[in-house]
Amino acid sequence: MLIALALIFARVLGYLFHRLKQPAVIGEITAGIILGGIACLIFSGKVFSIFNYDIVFSQINYSTDEFRLIGEIGILFLLFISGLEMRSSKLKKMEKVSTFVALGGVIVPLLLGFLSGILFDFSIHESIIIGLILTATSVGVTVRTLMDLNVLDTDVSATILGGAVIDDVLGIILLTFAIGIGSLSDALWIGIRIALFFFIFLYLGLKVIDRILKLGMKIHLPKAFLSISLSILLLYSFFADKAGIAGIIGAFVAGILIGKTVESRKIEEDFKTIGYGFFIPIFFVWVGALLWEGRIESISSITEIGLFTIVIILFSVIGKIAGCGIAAKLGGLNNKESLQVGVGMIPRMELALIIATAAVSRGLITGLHAHQILLTTVLMTIATTLIAPLLIKITFKNND
Repeated sequence: MLIALALIFARVLGYLFHRLKQPAVIGEITAGIILGGIACLIFSGKVFSIFNYDIVFSQINYSTDEFRLIGEIGILFLLFISGLEMRSSKLKKMEKVSTFVALGGVIVPLLLGFLSGILFDFSIHESIIIGLILTATSVGVTVRTLMDLNVLDTDVSATILGGAVIDDVLGIILLTFAIGIGSLSDALWIGIRIALFFFIFLYLGLKVIDRILKLGMKIHLPKAFLSISLSILLLYSFFADKAGIAGIIGAFVAGILIGKTVESRKIEEDFKTIGYGFFIPIFFVWVGALLWEGRIESISSITEIGLFTIVIILFSVIGKIAGCGIAAKLGGLNNKESLQVGVGMIPRMELALIIATAAVSRGLITGLHAHQILLTTVLMTIATTLIAPLLIKITFKNND
C-alpha cells in the first residue's frame, strides 16, 4: 500500500505540474510532502481515530528503512542514467571550471553559514557545523530537471556535475574535522581512500569495462547485458560509499564508463524504464516526506526558529549562486552560464543531513540547539529542492 500510494501520487502530481509547464519533479516532491503529512496526522491520532482504520493506516510510514532503501536506489539510477548520457570528453573539457565552482561553492556558503550561527548566538563550533551543512550540493533534483529540459549534454551541465563531485569530496574531508575526530592523519587516510577509488574504478575501469560488458553479450539469456550493467552500478556505488564518498558518485562514474561503450545504447532505455517507472519517483516522494521526519505534530517548533530558518534558506540559495556563479565566471563561462551553474548547485540533501545528524549523535550539538539545527536542515533541504527546479527552468529559458 505504501509504495502504491507513493507511485500514484507521484505520477498524478508530476503530470499536473507538467501540465502547468513546471518540472514534474516538483510534483513528485509535493506528493511526498502531502503523503508524509497525512502519515504524520495518522500517527498523531488526529485523524481516522474514530473510524477503526488502524489496520490499514498503521502501515503508512514514509520513514521506514525499506522505503528509504527504495528511494536511495532511485537516486543511484538517476545519477547512473545521467552518466550514460553525459560525454566524458565534455566533463574533461570543463574540469578546470568545475574545480573553481566546487571551491566557490564550499567557501562562500561555509562563511555565510558560520556568520549566521554567530548572529543567532550559536557557539563557534556549532556555527562551523551550520556552515558545513550549507556546503555540499545534491545534484539529484538538478539532474532530473536538466534531463526534463533536454539540456543535460551541455557545458553548463558538465560543470555542475563535475563541481558537485568535487565539493562532495571536500565536504567529506571537512566533516572529519567538524565532528571532532578529525586530525591530519584522518584527513590523509580519507584522501588516500578517495584517490584509490578513482584510480581503481575510473582509471583502471576505463581499460577493463569494455571487456566485462562483452561477457554480457556472450551470455545468451534475456537481458543478460542489463544484469551485468546493474551489477557494475551497484558495485561502484558500494565501493564509493566504502571509500568515504557518496554512493551516487560511484553510480555516476559507472554510468560514464558504460556510456563510453557502443553497447550502452542497448541498455539506456531499459534503465530509464526501470528507473523512471518505479525507483526515481519513489526517491522524490521520500525527499518530500522528509519534511515530516520526527512526526512534527504542530507548527510551534517551526515558528520558534522561524527567522533563523529563513536566514539559513536564503544563505543556502545566495551562497551557491554567488560562490559558484563567480567561480564559474572566473573559470571562463559567460554571465548567463555562470548564473545557470550557480542555480544548478543550489539543492542540498544527503551530506547536509549526514553532517547535522553526525554532529548531534556525537554530542557536539545538544539540547534546544540540536533540535533547531536538525529541523532547520530538513526544512532547508526541502526548500532548496523545490526552489532549484523553478530557477533552473527560468535561467535555461531560451537556452541557445
